[in-house]
Amino acid sequence: MHTNTSKYVNKILNFVNILILVLQRLSMKYLQPIILSILIFSSLLLIPGIKAHDGTTFEAYTSNAPTIDGVINDDEWADASTVTFSIPEGEVTIYVMNDRRYLYIAAKVADNTLDEIVNVALDIFTIDFDGRHDGQEFNVGEDTISIGARNRIGDGFVGPGLDIIDDSQIDVDGLVSRIGNFNHFEISHPIDSGDANDIAGDYGKTIGVRFLFFDQSGSDNSVISVFPIGVGADDRSQSQWADITIATPTDDAGSSDFPITEAGIIIVLLGWAVYFGSIIRKRRN
Repeated sequence: MHTNTSKYVNKILNFVNILILVLQRLSMKYLQPIILSILIFSSLLLIPGIKAHDGTTFEAYTSNAPTIDGVINDDEWADASTVTFSIPEGEVTIYVMNDRRYLYIAAKVADNTLDEIVNVALDIFTIDFDGRHDGQEFNVGEDTISIGARNRIGDGFVGPGLDIIDDSQIDVDGLVSRIGNFNHFEISHPIDSGDANDIAGDYGKTIGVRFLFFDQSGSDNSVISVFPIGVGADDRSQSQWADITIATPTDDAGSSDFPITEAGIIIVLLGWAVYFGSIIRKRRN
């Protein structure tokens, strides 16, 4: 355990000891109800927030930003949260992570070609966001970004007519390449660019996300695959989208591998154990 975390836990334990001394001065008539109220309130605070989406959550912090060159390097993306699923051409692996400024997303897509003919046959990786994380509808103002073959970058938002409008402020960087039987898509997007049409993320904040993979877009053989599985490319409902939680930096001098939340859980569990132990002892006596 890191020194800073030990100090933090010791402060909590000191506070608990002081609280116990105060409670000991109270009559037993009031002691157990007070302890029970404190434990119930503390337990409620530790309940995870309700998820608006399908349950898939990407959350990973990196202190080493990947080079956005269209080549998914295992070392560069080692910190990423990933998911692998099947499409008609084979397998797709999605990578998601963030540093202090940017959200990094990559996809390794099995494909027999990298289609590059604009408006005739184009392979595209698109990411739609539910920035409000309300699980409602993909609606006016929602952010969408993309990277396509020929390195065609897209930064847009849902307009008043529910169509996609190009954003005048481009806050996307990305490249695509073909390696073996896979197309590699890499893209970065600011966590909070200040653009009203972009996501406005912050550490610990969760946003919804849908990933779309266009194969031969613009052709008669066009196929669109979507993750999460079961979500349609034209579905406006965001209720079954996945989640991205903006990970808190882990490279601060004061950071620790033992999060405050975990310390709180341990203390509350110990509190419940003490409470039920006192009930059992009281009944035995």
